[in-house]
Amino acid sequence: MNRLLLLLLFLASPIFCGEVLAQNTSVTARSSGSNTSKWTVNDNRQKSSLETNGKITISEDEKSIASISPGGYLKIERTTFGNSRSLFITNKGGSLDYEYKEGGRSKPFEPDGRIWLSEILPDLLNSTTIGAEARVDRYYAKGGAKSVLGLMSQLKSDHVKSAYLGILMKKNLSQSETSAVIDAVPSQLDSDHYKLEVYKKVPPAYFKDINQLTRAVSNIDSDHFKTELLKPIFKTNVLAGQGEKALQLINLVDSDHFKLEIAKSIPFQNISTQDLRFLVESVVPKIDSDHFKNELLKSVINTNNLTEERALIILNGVKSMDSDHFKAETLKSLCAKQPSERVKQQIREVAKTSIESSHFLGEVMRCAA
Repeated sequence: MNRLLLLLLFLASPIFCGEVLAQNTSVTARSSGSNTSKWTVNDNRQKSSLETNGKITISEDEKSIASISPGGYLKIERTTFGNSRSLFITNKGGSLDYEYKEGGRSKPFEPDGRIWLSEILPDLLNSTTIGAEARVDRYYAKGGAKSVLGLMSQLKSDHVKSAYLGILMKKNLSQSETSAVIDAVPSQLDSDHYKLEVYKKVPPAYFKDINQLTRAVSNIDSDHFKTELLKPIFKTNVLAGQGEKALQLINLVDSDHFKLEIAKSIPFQNISTQDLRFLVESVVPKIDSDHFKNELLKSVINTNNLTEERALIILNGVKSMDSDHFKAETLKSLCAKQPSERVKQQIREVAKTSIESSHFLGEVMRCAA
């Protein structure tokens, strides 16, 4: 029994658990203006607080501070199992000044302070965005995007990983390097917010490859963030000529609200008659809400190139509606925008066969008389 008790105590001890517990790291980042940033890094063994002002340059070996911009500073505080240390580095007259403390008492920076900084700095670089731009530059110079992507597994939060990937995307990347970054996003990031932050750095023209765009959208769970990715791409018309494949992306979204948001960003006047037919027959029926169906069809109706042929295609969208109110709203909008006799005749036929309410039927029939 005593041996069992000792074994259990050992397994529960910080010495045994340290490596596992250290993986449970939380990072909080915030900016307070005036070029000042703050981070708090917590795991089960220790808590670190960092505050920076100005530009901080890290040494090539990532074990010391190479420089701090005039007036800037770096403040580090770390508590490990109740033992606290702190370091305050400032730029005074062009040279670095170090204030090092152990347990709140001032100590010479050399040699203990310098050793401590060299030990903790690599971990802090992986937990924050301190020196991130210069670090990405350094790794990219050594081995391109592959070298930077190799850092991802060392970084300790989606916030930091997305910052590094965003900096990498600012480089003049080749097509294959851009693909490698996009491929890395789902395996490295959990948060849809941060996935989107990276995807937004991708040049819209890259997503002319509809397969790459489909993969990116499929890697996002949130309809909101899917919409934020797709709207500017549809709006810039970079998917022109890809018709049905592009429109099919809308069906990757579940929410009617967000389906409408994406669809309304499409320059409808530029889509072909064939693509309009696909929109009406394959996208509109997959919207559950008649309100949103009506809103989408009215957006198409209000374009400048509503020919008879296109108006007759839009009429088919009414057939997937249940509400007499919204059927009437769509038909009246169509009648007002394209009042040719052929279109009005078809509107009357659709209204008589699909609208049960005499009130709404009367409204449509008066419009299409």
